Amino acid sequence: MVIPHIEEIIKFIEGELDEQDREDFYRLKCVQDKKLEAKEEQMAENKAKMAALAKAKGIEDGDQVADENAEDEDILAEVGAFDDDDDDEDIIF
Repeated sequence: MVIPHIEEIIKFIEGELDEQDREDFYRLKCVQDKKLEAKEEQMAENKAKMAALAKAKGIEDGDQVADENAEDEDILAEVGAFDDDDDDEDIIF
């Protein structure tokens, strides 16, 4: 009588732990999605600012603006402006 009761308790605890793992995984995915959206919004905002600066400078040639954007992105990449993914505390694996 005691052994089946203990086995039931073990199954219940394992089920609860599995459920908790699924909830944690889902929560982690939501956090990652929000961070990705924020990063994309920041990139779009930066591109809009660069386009506004180019317009303010009177640059009408799309190729020249594209070249300047590429140079700015190269500078950001060299500085490591968007390399925060490796040190993310929210990501556990």
